[in-house]
Amino acid sequence: MLLELNIKDLAIIDELSLELGPGFNVFTGETGAGKSIIIDAIDLVLGGRASTELVRSSKDEARVEALFDLSDASGATGVSDVAALLSAAGLPVEENLLIKRIVSRSGRSRIFINGSMANGATLAAIGRLIIDVYGQSEHQALTKVEEHIDMLDDFGGLLDMKEAMADTYSRWSGARRDLDKVQAEIKKAIEDRELLEFQSSEIEEAALDEGEEEELTAEHGRLKNSERILKTASDGSAMLYGAEGAVLEKLGWLVGELKELARYDKQLGSLAERLESASFEVEDVATTLRDYGGAFDPEPGRLLEIEERLDLLIKLKRKYGGTLKDVLVKKQEIDEKLLSITDCEGRKKELEEALAALTKEAADLSGKLTRSRRKAAGELKKGIEGELAELGMKGTLFEAELESALKEDGTPQFTASGSDKVRFLIATNKGEDLKLLSKVASGGELSRIMLAMKGITSVGKVATLIFDEVDTGIGGPMSRIVGAKLKEVSAAHQTLCITHMPQIAAFADNHYLVEKKENAEGRVVSSVRKLTGQEHLERVAMMLGGEEPTGTTLKHAEEMIGASGT
Repeated sequence: MLLELNIKDLAIIDELSLELGPGFNVFTGETGAGKSIIIDAIDLVLGGRASTELVRSSKDEARVEALFDLSDASGATGVSDVAALLSAAGLPVEENLLIKRIVSRSGRSRIFINGSMANGATLAAIGRLIIDVYGQSEHQALTKVEEHIDMLDDFGGLLDMKEAMADTYSRWSGARRDLDKVQAEIKKAIEDRELLEFQSSEIEEAALDEGEEEELTAEHGRLKNSERILKTASDGSAMLYGAEGAVLEKLGWLVGELKELARYDKQLGSLAERLESASFEVEDVATTLRDYGGAFDPEPGRLLEIEERLDLLIKLKRKYGGTLKDVLVKKQEIDEKLLSITDCEGRKKELEEALAALTKEAADLSGKLTRSRRKAAGELKKGIEGELAELGMKGTLFEAELESALKEDGTPQFTASGSDKVRFLIATNKGEDLKLLSKVASGGELSRIMLAMKGITSVGKVATLIFDEVDTGIGGPMSRIVGAKLKEVSAAHQTLCITHMPQIAAFADNHYLVEKKENAEGRVVSSVRKLTGQEHLERVAMMLGGEEPTGTTLKHAEEMIGASGT
């Protein structure tokens, strides 16, 4: 329950301290007096958007502080969950909950929960557990079909199940994307596989050796010049050793002569020794040339074989790389691509199995959601029609229509929220067909439908309900019925209501008047004060008509308040 609300420098409020009680708390005041600012302040401490426009002109920051009783006297499950949420967030857990929100003109927002800094997500989560606000946005939500499924799930207590469905759907979507990606890769790879296999086979069949090109080029040169090589070997051997007047023969004569003359000059003997040594080398060269020529016997067709091999190597280099090493590297890359195709096919099988499992999980959960929604829809129908009967709409038919989205093969087409589409249908007059709520219901009927919705969906969930101008579109007699319903709701929930209708204000347990006036500095300020019993009577009388209460309006107001039982 909201015990206290303290506001400083927010919009046209300088400083305001408000104590609230249990039961039905009503706020009235002239248009523009600042009633909506009270709602804005409460929205801030519930985790609402912190707009710098809320900061009072000429002030650096706005402050809102709210004190809540967590004793759980109302039995609201949301209140009992707050302690667990605070503990999980590492925040102090106390009997009361103190929330402070500071919004600076620079746009910075600070949040304190029980004196400790906190973040907006935690604050918003706490806010959803302790207060439920009905305002124009909720009124409009009734007319938006896309909002109906959330309302039904909230009523049926299916939000956890829907969250599980959203998680499963997210994993299913991820697996679907992964499978699509792998299938696209496989499709492209299959298109390339024939070429890749040919290329791999072409290189593999060539049985390349990284150093063979150099060896083959040298052998090709020898074979290409074989006749010249053989002639040179033969002629050289004869010239050095075999022919008449050969080099060795002449060297032998010269060595002999020098040795004879060495007795006259020792230097000539030294030259003789050197020439004799050289003649041994020449003889060895001559023998080697002779043996080389005898052994050199080119294999028939070998030259053509080498030329064909070199042509193949040139072709492979031209296709796959500048060197044989590059060609071999390319072969490795091609084989890796072929292997990746095999890996993709294995990965595809794994993903198909995972997707099948997730599809079953999603289908099962979606089916469970559908069954639970059908049950909740029946309960919602019964509850809404019962509430509307009490709100002057007896005989109104209400339906939460479920339609399952189906694929072409007739199987459920599930989304993050399941496979259902939900529409609220209504027939406000007997004998009429059910039609989309937004197409049939008037503003006043929408207000009563939302009040009925809040009456049955908030039971046992939150400690405090806030209704911002729930009287939109309804007249005096109907206002009294709405007031009676709000009074009834306030027996189980602290209820705050902003209203312009005296018929609703008459039911107040606590009546607060919101006023706007100029201060000593000539600035407009808004203030709120709790009315005494007499002031409550006079205020209701003034709301009935006139700037000042008259005997007639006072009597009427007294009758209304008496009839309300307050």
